[in-house]
Amino acid sequence: MKYDAQIYRPPKEYKSILLQVTSGCTHNKCKFCGMYRYTTFKMESLEQIEKDIIEASQHPFYKNSKRIFLLNGNPFVLKTERLLKIAELIHKHLPKIEVITTYSSIKDIEMKTDEELELLKKAGYNDLYLGIESGNQKALEFINKGNTVEEAIREMKRLDKFDYNYYAMILTGLMGKGIDKAIENGQLTGKMLSKVNCRGIFPMSVTLVPGTELWDLYVNGEYEEATEYDRLIELREIIENLKPEKTALISSAHNSNTMYIKGIVPRETERLLREIDEILTENSPEEMQEWIDRRRIML
Repeated sequence: MKYDAQIYRPPKEYKSILLQVTSGCTHNKCKFCGMYRYTTFKMESLEQIEKDIIEASQHPFYKNSKRIFLLNGNPFVLKTERLLKIAELIHKHLPKIEVITTYSSIKDIEMKTDEELELLKKAGYNDLYLGIESGNQKALEFINKGNTVEEAIREMKRLDKFDYNYYAMILTGLMGKGIDKAIENGQLTGKMLSKVNCRGIFPMSVTLVPGTELWDLYVNGEYEEATEYDRLIELREIIENLKPEKTALISSAHNSNTMYIKGIVPRETERLLREIDEILTENSPEEMQEWIDRRRIML
């Protein structure tokens, strides 16, 4: 199967077929992100896509797969007609596929009409992974995210309207060092996500990557990296302020996080808070700082 660049996929998709339909990211301007920094966005040809689908259908590990994950940065940006054609090819050669999942930006959803979202859902598109990052408007502006908090809420509510499952990927530590910043960012993010019905919330933590704008700010002394203590305080604030109408999974199963937590909010909120409080109480900020060597994290 054809893959042009390094593959990025959510941990949950470790058993899914990985099908390249685009390369790069259409936005590619977030200050913290180096994933597609030197990759020009392009669409894969339908001929190559079908060839890869056929190859997957003939592989013993994949022929009975029920999920397929479309690569790369934000394939949901493709026009609805093309996404429907890709779905048609998938179902033709892999009839057991039940879910076509992928990364999407808020702007990608915004470009789809209600009718298009409904058609895509019926074609099997679901379980969208959204780079929400933060519910703090100042943070989104700082990282040049390309959408506002209100736009994110509006588009997630449109997904709710058509009963999409979707996962909010959020980042702790965005605003840099300082407990006050951590508390503010955490509270705003938790409150924002309480207004929608995410199926899952996946916290990650900002890691400075050479070649990004955030790295340059750090090197020039214009940005001070959040401590591990700050990040954990922010995560706690997110959970404490999460009061969604429906239950949602929250899992920090990513190597950038200070600690691992997993549970269903709001049902298990108190347990999650106790686990974080135990770590905060039993360990000093200095001790926690030694837990992760962020310069060695592979993203």
